[in-house]
Amino acid sequence: MTQFAKVQATRGALIRADVIVVFVVIVIGMGFANLYSIGSASYVEKTQIDSSLSSLPSYALLSLIRSLIALILSYIFAIIYGTLAANNKTLERFLIPLLDVLQSLPVVAFLPGFVLALISVFHSSRWGLEIACILTIFTGQVWNLAFAYYESQRTLQPEFNEVAKIYRLSKIQKFFFVDLPNGYRPLIYNGMMSMAGGWFFLTTCEAFTLGNKDFRLPGLGSYISETFATGNYLNFSVALVTLLIIIVGTDLFLWKPLIAWVTRFRDSDDGKAMVEESWFLSIIKQTSIPDIISNFFKRSILFLFPKAGIQETGATRKYLIDNIDKWGTIISPKNWFSDANVNKIKHSSLLSLIATFAIGGLVFTLLPKLPTFGQSLASLSNKDWFTLIHAVFFTGAKVFCVIIISTLWTVPVGLWLGLNPKLERFFQPIIQNLAAFPAPVLFPLLTLCFTFLKMPSFLNATLLMCVGSQWYILFNVIGGASRIPADLKFVTQIYKFSLWHRFSKLYFPAILPSLATGWITAAGGAWNASMVAEIVDYPGGSMHSFGIGAELATASAEGNYQKLIAAIICIVVTLVILNRTVWRTLHIYAERVKD
Repeated sequence: MTQFAKVQATRGALIRADVIVVFVVIVIGMGFANLYSIGSASYVEKTQIDSSLSSLPSYALLSLIRSLIALILSYIFAIIYGTLAANNKTLERFLIPLLDVLQSLPVVAFLPGFVLALISVFHSSRWGLEIACILTIFTGQVWNLAFAYYESQRTLQPEFNEVAKIYRLSKIQKFFFVDLPNGYRPLIYNGMMSMAGGWFFLTTCEAFTLGNKDFRLPGLGSYISETFATGNYLNFSVALVTLLIIIVGTDLFLWKPLIAWVTRFRDSDDGKAMVEESWFLSIIKQTSIPDIISNFFKRSILFLFPKAGIQETGATRKYLIDNIDKWGTIISPKNWFSDANVNKIKHSSLLSLIATFAIGGLVFTLLPKLPTFGQSLASLSNKDWFTLIHAVFFTGAKVFCVIIISTLWTVPVGLWLGLNPKLERFFQPIIQNLAAFPAPVLFPLLTLCFTFLKMPSFLNATLLMCVGSQWYILFNVIGGASRIPADLKFVTQIYKFSLWHRFSKLYFPAILPSLATGWITAAGGAWNASMVAEIVDYPGGSMHSFGIGAELATASAEGNYQKLIAAIICIVVTLVILNRTVWRTLHIYAERVKD
């Protein structure tokens, strides 16, 4: 059975479809070829950024390819991490606090380690900087996706687990037919937010300074940074327009088709399946691409697990086929996995050996450096430590203000959009563009306005942090509202619930798990944005707000590694305490309200 229905079209339409798809593939291929050429070039201490308009298309394509590679890695990591955390209570106690810490660390906390380590490995080429840039973009995308997928698994309706047990689905079957389809919507919606977060810190990732060293890569982010710094405002404006075109293009060619595909699993208010249209998805349906993808996936599975098979009893076959139609899985139920093979995979000694050697190698690599690490931290005075602790508390207060301010407007707007699919489709690209606007470009303009209004620096930094993190809450609320069952909304209409009763009895409990994820990821985004929000240079002056973000930015600019490491330690300790108290309590409460 074919998962994608073929669109009836004329021969001319089929040719046009093939031409369009081939054109997209060629453009992406050119981007990968350009990335390979740049990465293979000899390493130089400082790369000159060509600020002419002729280099802009090439730079923009390089940044797009880096972002797409980071997004693919983020999806793989998020699904594996979320699955482990949601299905193993022991691992969950460790993985979720760790995830909260990692997603709250500013990108500057990852950049020095990535850059210095990878340069030493790829000392003769620029691959070290390229991989460091991609990994840094990855750190700006992945944590939101991991939280979203974890939340989708924790809030899976119990009846689906019961059906999986009744039909004796193996864990691999349950993953592909139940768990993964349940996470499609949050993965896609949070993927849009994650990619926007990558664009938000693009200038930081591609144009990074550490002390007197300048690590830059050709790309749209470094182009924007260079033209803005040199006052070339014409080319700077063209670069911004190019960024907006890329964001709209990714929405048209990537997110719209995915949303149109995944909305088949969402019911409208009249109980009928909703189908959203996507021009590019219709184009793909007219080609042989769906069959090629499906066959490639099945052949890959059979290659990896050649002895896998499934006993297709009538009931099991009917259940799997029905769920393929319902959940949109592109995998055929034939030639699947048996429980025996799953157990073999689960207890594979090869994976255990790889994990053991990886952890052992990391430990033995770090052990010789511990004395030096301790001596460097010991060089800091008590005053330095008290200043950093004080700065963490100041930034923490700003983060909580950000969550309160953002929630006040994102919850009603998110419910309004999530409950109205037509409005959601209209505003979605607008929100993406706002969320993806680079911070180093937007913040000076906003700071100039705040300074003109004579607002205090604490409030200035808080509002700037809101700009970078409020979209996490909005996207999660939209996703949670869109998953509210149509029959429950119909019940509130029959009994003529007031707006407040609908919100308190249905809407808020339904969106609370998603809202909790939005709060956690927004808090992480706010900690992240503090680095560029607490110290802002604008035309005619600068704004400095005391906080850990300002301390991190100063330590990075001065090349003060001791202070940089100490600031990261202070953030990590604070985040662990918050996770074990505030966020853990919130998750428990959200699950109780859902039940």
